[in-house]
Amino acid sequence: MERALKIRLHIISPVHIGCDDVYEPMTFVINERTKKLIAFDPIEFMHSLHGADKERFASICSEGTTASILKIYKFLSNREVKGREVDVTDDFLKHFNKVKTMPIHDNKKITQELNRFSINRTAYNPYTNLPYIPGSSLKGALRTAYLSKLAKEYNVQKGWERYLNCNEIKFDSKVYNLIVKKKVSRKLEKDLLHGDFTTDPFRMIKVSDFMPIGDVKTKILYAVNKKKKPSKFDARGPFQILETINGGTVFEGIINVIRPPEKAGIKHSIRAEELLKAINSFFIPQVNSENKTIERIDVSPSVVRAINNGFKGRIGKTAFLIRLGRHSGAEAVTIEGNRWIKIMQGKSRPPKFSRDGATTIWLASETRKPLINKNLIPFGWTVMEIIR
Repeated sequence: MERALKIRLHIISPVHIGCDDVYEPMTFVINERTKKLIAFDPIEFMHSLHGADKERFASICSEGTTASILKIYKFLSNREVKGREVDVTDDFLKHFNKVKTMPIHDNKKITQELNRFSINRTAYNPYTNLPYIPGSSLKGALRTAYLSKLAKEYNVQKGWERYLNCNEIKFDSKVYNLIVKKKVSRKLEKDLLHGDFTTDPFRMIKVSDFMPIGDVKTKILYAVNKKKKPSKFDARGPFQILETINGGTVFEGIINVIRPPEKAGIKHSIRAEELLKAINSFFIPQVNSENKTIERIDVSPSVVRAINNGFKGRIGKTAFLIRLGRHSGAEAVTIEGNRWIKIMQGKSRPPKFSRDGATTIWLASETRKPLINKNLIPFGWTVMEIIR
């Protein structure tokens, strides 16, 4: 028997799904008047050039030096081209102009600045260039929520202690490395699900890729790291530049929950109702906890407000909160009660480890160095609405 759930995925806060791709210098133009990054086909662009322009651009591209990237930026800047448009912020424009106008004789500085100016693309369909939500990303979130449900039901906490045969574990990097090398998380999942690979019940959960409905817009934002508790010292970690899917965007796809055949050897069959209940019990406490954290550091509770405005009375019934993508937080990708989170302490200092959660939070920002926290927003919150 098969239960097919038709799903609409509503983006609540900026979502970035990593795809190991960046906007290369020869594939985009920054239009400062419209505040848009325009991604174009470089081959078509070359065909559109004529005469001196074509010779000049070909000459710059053939240089193959770090400094030639700045020349490419200057050549392309504010040119009229056709392509997919991505919104950018005022501070991004300032950042771009700072990079573009650097002196070309200092290769070390150019390299440093270009590394900081790397623009990470969100997952996209290579045929349409439009963003989408990979089914694997959603399925991973479902799996973590369900495993946390099982860990709670079986009263499994600090599962790594049993696997490492330690009566008392000290929080140090040696034990952290043991956990990684012995693949403790995989062993824990195997025990909770009573299956491994061919007998893993999540083989029977089929999640399609989620494609956008109607217009889909993205925006280039900065990811900035903030301490969860007020401090006169900033959190460590440089900003990142991410293409993010705007709040209000809607995607559609299918989740199939299939009952395994008797001969499959799958001992723990997953039912759709159990899976949805697990999502609720895992992500609702997280958004509530995060809301307290961000209010403590003067970040506006915009996520909770948007969820209440759009889905009041429906959460846990026909709509389910779920978190996706980069900077969702360590708590969203680890099993409740069985966390061992590595917390870096800076250069030349040994890391610390936590059973509870991270001490910092990554937030979406329109500026590289926000002077106030009020306009920052958490990444990755979505609502999964069942429409059939």
